Amino acid sequence: RNCPPTVDGVLGGFGKVDPVDVRESALFLQDARAEYAKSSVVAPRCERALDGGAGIGRVTKNLLSHHFDKVDLVEGNQRLLDAAPDFLGERREHLGELYCATLQDFLPEEGRYDCIWVQWVVIYLTDSDFVAFLQRCARALRPGGLVFIKENVLDTRYSSDLLKDEDDSSVTRSPRLMRHIFRSAGLDIVLERHQEEWSDDMLPVLMCALAPRELAAL
Repeated sequence: RNCPPTVDGVLGGFGKVDPVDVRESALFLQDARAEYAKSSVVAPRCERALDGGAGIGRVTKNLLSHHFDKVDLVEGNQRLLDAAPDFLGERREHLGELYCATLQDFLPEEGRYDCIWVQWVVIYLTDSDFVAFLQRCARALRPGGLVFIKENVLDTRYSSDLLKDEDDSSVTRSPRLMRHIFRSAGLDIVLERHQEEWSDDMLPVLMCALAPRELAAL
């Protein structure tokens, strides 16, 4: 990504959405973990999270570092990743490992994370790469951990389940297709919610908290 290493840059010129995005993400994170704790035999822990497609660490600084002791970052652009430590500033003590890799190539350590948060990046994955990535994420969770996907989705104005952007090779999916991909990866939805404070001129944003199926059934 040839974008400036700033919040406005990594958000494609929409830096103004950062406060409302973070506020609703924080509430969703807390609600999903509380919901999962009702049925999980293991209490959720707050030791280590992964920020997937992290850019300069916007989500790490403004969200994850306030809920987890350490946060690892994975980002395919080395230039953005290099900017993360300075960007985190006073939250830098929560910075964990930095991995320069695309999501389709990233192989997280099994049983490492209490939370894996992936936002505004899976549009660059094919369906098959998306499924495979989610399966690796599921294996990377510690007991009681969850995978979070936050992404733009198609709304009822679109009759198809997929919208391709030839300019940046991205694909925006319908909520129905997203759920199909989750099921194909062996993940169940613990909680699902749309971003409420959002412009009608922009595609809606869907937040999903996911747990491995065999664990979600416990």
